Amino acid sequence: LNLSKIFLCVAKTLFSWICLLVHGSATKKDPPSLSSFYCNINMIPLPTFEQLSTVPSMATSALLFAIFWTASLPLAEKKIALKLTDAAWWPGAVSPTKSMMYNFGYPKEPTKRFPDGVTESLARDFYSGTISICVAHALCASPMVPVLIHGWEDSSDLIKVSFILGTLADLGFDIYDAVQLSIRAFATNHSKPIPIEFWVILVCMHHTTALLLVMPLNLHYVHRFEYHQTAVSLLYAASACYLAGAYKFTLNVYEKRKDFVLYKIIVLFQLAVLLYTRVYLWFPAAFGLRARMKEQNDTTFFYGATVMVTIFSIFNLVLIVDGLGAAAKWLPQKFPKSKEEKGETAALVRRTSATGIMAPALQMLRAYEAKRKFRAGVKVVIATNRLSSHASSHSNNKKDD
Repeated sequence: LNLSKIFLCVAKTLFSWICLLVHGSATKKDPPSLSSFYCNINMIPLPTFEQLSTVPSMATSALLFAIFWTASLPLAEKKIALKLTDAAWWPGAVSPTKSMMYNFGYPKEPTKRFPDGVTESLARDFYSGTISICVAHALCASPMVPVLIHGWEDSSDLIKVSFILGTLADLGFDIYDAVQLSIRAFATNHSKPIPIEFWVILVCMHHTTALLLVMPLNLHYVHRFEYHQTAVSLLYAASACYLAGAYKFTLNVYEKRKDFVLYKIIVLFQLAVLLYTRVYLWFPAAFGLRARMKEQNDTTFFYGATVMVTIFSIFNLVLIVDGLGAAAKWLPQKFPKSKEEKGETAALVRRTSATGIMAPALQMLRAYEAKRKFRAGVKVVIATNRLSSHASSHSNNKKDD
């Protein structure tokens, strides 16, 4: 099997059962067996590109994928969390995991929503959730790869369907994640609450991109190489950075020189992934697709794309600056020997625990919120002074009378 056929094999095995449900033939055939994964991939029924290229088909598929993620991801997270309790390296990973959560807006001290603060159990759930997100992103991106290999015009109907199903799988994940994060953010006494800031970054600033753009792009610009490249690269980049970040926490950088060097390599790897996907690939693809829309006088897409590309480009640049800062801090760092040096290394681990993920955007949100509160405070002080001056003037006028 060549590389393209392997990815198609993965795609057909993952998506065939959902497609059977979508097209009403689930009662006639069983889900594909393991042997069909290797030998009978051409026998697995999938919808045609024409059948799938309608709003009802795509919406139904996305909702079914959302149901699939709702059923599968919590189970996967639970199993991963149980495995963590027996892992020898987990006690050492708790502290950096909590530091990453603090960078994401979780409180360092107990609050009303977090009466016990960030507990080990909450950190375990957060870590297992990170791993499950990595897997979900990689699964969504893999069926899209054959289109990059062959190009849209030279792709078979199966490859085109595979790409669309990959994008809809990601859309289904965003639907699932947006709903469950909203419940965790606003429900009272939830067992796994999240900070409101974290919800704003993930749901309002991140998931809305896929929620608003995937189906329109599938309907009007699914043939464009820029769309294929951007979808695949960003999903794989997120998966790689999250996995690398999670693996960093398993390393003992205080006692083992090998782990210390490996930690530095991972920091450089994350920076390389960010530079390649969020600069080298992103900017030519995003602005190329935007230029194509302008050429076709597609004003609705053009102005919408301009807003989204601008926001996402700023977000990407912030991530790059964060990654460069982490690399600049880690590269000159020497292996800690004394107690003081180990303390400095621990502080550096805490500061760079969320490199390449969402912490920079959260910091921007906090800065904006702090500025807004400061301005509101200044207005209150001015209004109070004016009221006080007015009252004083009124009192003096009375005395004069």
